[in-house]
Amino acid sequence: MNVKVLIVDDQTQVVNGLFFGIDWANIGVEEVFKAYNAYEARELLSSHSIDIMLCDIEMPAESGLRLYQWTREQKIDIECIFLTAHADFSYAKTAMQLGGFDYILQPARYETIENTIRKAISKINQKNETKKYYSYGKMFQKNKEILLDNIVKDWIYRRNKDLARFMQDLSQIQVTLAPKDNLYLVMLDVFRLKEAMESWRGGLLRFSIGNIAKELFARYGQHVLVVQLEDERLLFFVYAPEGQLIDQEGIIRQLDKLIEVYRAYYGCDIACYTGDAASIVNVPEQSEQLIELMQNNVSHISKVFRLQDRIEQQSVSSPIPNMKMWSKLIEQGDAEVVRDQASELLNRLVIDEAIDAEFLKRFYQQFMQMLYTTAEAMDIPLDRIFQDEQNLRKWLSSYSNVDEMKEFIAYATQFFKQFPSSDEEMKNQVDVIIQYIRDHIDQDIRRTDIAREVYLNPNYVSRLFKSETGMSLKEFIILEKMKLAQAMLKSTKLPISIIATKVGYSNFSHFSQVYKKTWNVTPAEDRQ
Repeated sequence: MNVKVLIVDDQTQVVNGLFFGIDWANIGVEEVFKAYNAYEARELLSSHSIDIMLCDIEMPAESGLRLYQWTREQKIDIECIFLTAHADFSYAKTAMQLGGFDYILQPARYETIENTIRKAISKINQKNETKKYYSYGKMFQKNKEILLDNIVKDWIYRRNKDLARFMQDLSQIQVTLAPKDNLYLVMLDVFRLKEAMESWRGGLLRFSIGNIAKELFARYGQHVLVVQLEDERLLFFVYAPEGQLIDQEGIIRQLDKLIEVYRAYYGCDIACYTGDAASIVNVPEQSEQLIELMQNNVSHISKVFRLQDRIEQQSVSSPIPNMKMWSKLIEQGDAEVVRDQASELLNRLVIDEAIDAEFLKRFYQQFMQMLYTTAEAMDIPLDRIFQDEQNLRKWLSSYSNVDEMKEFIAYATQFFKQFPSSDEEMKNQVDVIIQYIRDHIDQDIRRTDIAREVYLNPNYVSRLFKSETGMSLKEFIILEKMKLAQAMLKSTKLPISIIATKVGYSNFSHFSQVYKKTWNVTPAEDRQ
């Protein structure tokens, strides 16, 4: 370790005596700084990493005791050896109360001061070792959590089928479980996290829920092992290596309390899934059943689910609604009615507990099919509903729970609202197209540009414009350009080539041909 020392004394001869009289290199000191008052000392302490301060107590303006107290207030980690020429017990008492390392009465032999500095260096080395091991401990704890997650997930997902290896892996990270031990497997799903808790996903969520669970089960002498499955999904092993395993009613009671605590203090919901006590070897099979139970909670009901409930519950057989009527409603411009009817249906099934993952997946598939059929009938590019990659990822998996399904329905029906269904809406849409053409008359306007502007299929744009105006889109664009060109020819002295560029023609020859075809005269003839 490279030790740095600061000498502080208002007497120059004392500072120089210590600076030149002590064999600093021999006692392990790399660098020595000098200060002649507390002000200079503060500057050095603020700008350098000082390990030991040799400090006179009696100094004008500010004492060495007050200077050391300042270092404590600033949280500067330093060992202080006080020097004084007065054998005043109150000085020594105050110095030790402040945490000073030692107190030396002057005059003192250099050998005595050197020995004291050596002891201070030894203490610093011990502190650094302690800090290092503390840091290693924190790092080990973090790595232990990652290792535990991987070891347990490999076992429950059957990536590792060797029980002996599983037990050995656990023992290496100081988890004491035996193959014969029975335990309760609990899976947790956290949902409806508040926006302020978004950063909790993962580590902080695990720490918070894990601590509460450990405290609740410790009252029954139970240990809790916490594993992170996904950002908002956790797994618990509840076990009693040296005592009696809690009964299932006790498990459910404590999980109910966990749900209550989290809802009351954090405002979010937890669903817990558990079964009978099982041996380690049966954990993979039971975890598979619990995952299925979890996936079927598409309504995000916050309660404790037992495997027995799954076995006793009759399968959901709710019929999928006839979506042909919804397709007709969207075509007629009543997309909001579809949104309300679909959401009402899902809400009713949630209340009746008549909805599971299989039903929601079938509902989603048929709803998507209805959207594509409707879009095709309306000549609408449905791929635009998913043009944002984030939306694509979200909506293509919205069958995982009812809340996301309702969000998708609202999003999709809102998408269809922007397309015209009545004569008045179609006329308004044509007006938008005409205005776009006039605003971009100096550009090479393409049908695809217009379609992108009004969120319509290019073919549909052409048919809509022709049916409303009696003129093709291309003919109208040319006519608008030539009208403007003719007006500029007759009202300005701009060169004809400049006028051509102002109506979107970079090729003068092509401009002249189109102009003559429109007005039966060339631009030059028309100007004359």
